[in-house]
Amino acid sequence: MLESPAQPGLRERKKQQTRRRIIEVALRLCDAQGFDATTVEQIADAADVSPRTVNRYFELKEDIVLAPLQDFGQIIGDELRNQPVTGNELQALFDTYLAVTEASIAGQTLPFEWFQQMQRIVRASPTVRARSMELADTKTVTIHNTLAERLGTDPDSLTVRLIAGTWHAILRTGMECDNTLTEREPVESARASISAVRGAFEEFVQRCVLPLTRGCRAERNTDDHAVETTAIG
Repeated sequence: MLESPAQPGLRERKKQQTRRRIIEVALRLCDAQGFDATTVEQIADAADVSPRTVNRYFELKEDIVLAPLQDFGQIIGDELRNQPVTGNELQALFDTYLAVTEASIAGQTLPFEWFQQMQRIVRASPTVRARSMELADTKTVTIHNTLAERLGTDPDSLTVRLIAGTWHAILRTGMECDNTLTEREPVESARASISAVRGAFEEFVQRCVLPLTRGCRAERNTDDHAVETTAIG
């Protein structure tokens, strides 16, 4: 369960509401009529703000429809900080994903429909896709920094890179194995994404982690037996 953040003041709440309305309208319009065919003026008119206001919140039109990517990264970082430190950071990342997605289903964070709309727009627009690759680095940096805080190490350390890279591979593989996620109803899609990522995570543990653990245990037993034999001899 995500912790409830401190409530901002009235002015900040109004700014957040305006930003949210711009994002919601832009996603709907760009998903329906195409990114290139949608103008900032159309977005502003539908959001009941001026084009100048839209540009004050977002430097590029691409950044409006990719806002869920940036916001999601921040939410992931905040929730990861709330996870208990057990020494198993992959499990912490998986539990973070579950908590954030369940919160989205419950309407506590970003609507899952936004992610569906965003993914459809990214697939259809080369310019949005290129910008998404740039902004994905921001989410990666957030996760690296949070992992480093939890592990007491540097964000660029080998440990952090391995954990984050492995998690991203699990997440991406799970999502790619179900190509219907963007077409279902939002709640159904969110639950399907949980199932897909859980399947990828459990398969990774079964096929990659447990065999290594058993191998190390067997090697230790062999070494212990050799020591005992030497001592007896």
